[in-house]
Amino acid sequence: SKAAIIRIGLMEIINFAQTHFPGVRDKTFFESCGIADLVVTCYGGRNRQCAEAFVKADGAKSFEDIEKELLNGQKLQGTLTVKEVYRILERDGTLEEYPLFSSIYRIAFEDAPPESMIAAVACAEDECEIDLDAM
Repeated sequence: SKAAIIRIGLMEIINFAQTHFPGVRDKTFFESCGIADLVVTCYGGRNRQCAEAFVKADGAKSFEDIEKELLNGQKLQGTLTVKEVYRILERDGTLEEYPLFSSIYRIAFEDAPPESMIAAVACAEDECEIDLDAM
């Protein structure tokens, strides 16, 4: 469900930020730049709109084509961020700690089927390492 994906996404964001920016404050994730932005992005942002179009096109259109068609000159930030973060995780050998993120990258750039995200969500559900109750 979307709620599970948002929760797992938030956990992966927190894990990444705390690993790579040790001074980050926990409350940051619960401010407008954290969970609020994540929810808006998942339900109505341009990244979601373009991701939906990408999946519906079934590989017939690139993100660049979709961006030109749908965004009236605005740019997608999500695809650039995914590439950069993936490179960092790959360099650090920590991709397996980010199953949802890794599945999104594979869907966007390695022709993995969108349904593969279901396995990533199940994996993340089984091995949840971040204790949000402790925050």
